[in-house]
Amino acid sequence: MTTSTFKTFVVLAIAIFSAGVNAAATRVDPLVFKAADGERVVGFTLISRETKEDAPIAVLMHPMAATNLYWLAKDNLMSGDKLTADLIDRGYRVVALEARGHGARMGDMSPMEFLSNAREGDGIAYKAMIRGTIKDYQLMLDTMLEKHPEAKGVLAMGYSMGAQMATLLAAQDKRVTHLVTMVPPSVTNVPELAPIKFAPEVTIPWLLLTADRDQFATPAQNAALSDAAGRKPETVSFDSKHRLPGDYVNAVFNWLSGLK
Repeated sequence: MTTSTFKTFVVLAIAIFSAGVNAAATRVDPLVFKAADGERVVGFTLISRETKEDAPIAVLMHPMAATNLYWLAKDNLMSGDKLTADLIDRGYRVVALEARGHGARMGDMSPMEFLSNAREGDGIAYKAMIRGTIKDYQLMLDTMLEKHPEAKGVLAMGYSMGAQMATLLAAQDKRVTHLVTMVPPSVTNVPELAPIKFAPEVTIPWLLLTADRDQFATPAQNAALSDAAGRKPETVSFDSKHRLPGDYVNAVFNWLSGLK
């Protein structure tokens, strides 16, 4: 284990022990590999003592300007830790990568520079970041499904930018069997990577959570996204801005409980 990998493991271990997940009954492992273009990819896998060999895989994608610790940090404002704990309790094998340009993978540009440049008409770096991260997740799935070929499905889940990427992943990779997206942005400045462009290819069970006062997607844009889907998603709307109220997790819990 390299020094940087060890540091990643220490950070993850600290995070899991401060999270809402039962640390005594779980194991967090650092995930480090090289992408096809040579980029170093970092993330983690999380399982419990009860996780079975054929456990479904939950692929978690964090928001813009966050890191994969979004899914572990206790009491974060968007309740990622609660979703992770619930998935572990349901028997999922949880996997979360760091998006390109974020956290341990940050380079010369900050995450917000990717976004601000795209909004000003220069979307080259932003497009590379989104597309590259999705390829990283696909390569991760290659490895995970080779190691666990009997996995009972793949759930893609994301918040904000993560919801955008989860939609694109589900549309392009038919190994994804279920999709949960929380407040996906409309991405009108970069239409070739907008969720609505890919929605027709999403033909799997999909839970779409939206906000009536979202700064990054209007109710009309959310309705258009739902209408464009290859399989109409179950949609739950909240009277909030982009940060959903804490009880949004109950909508996710209920939807997961209804899966066959």
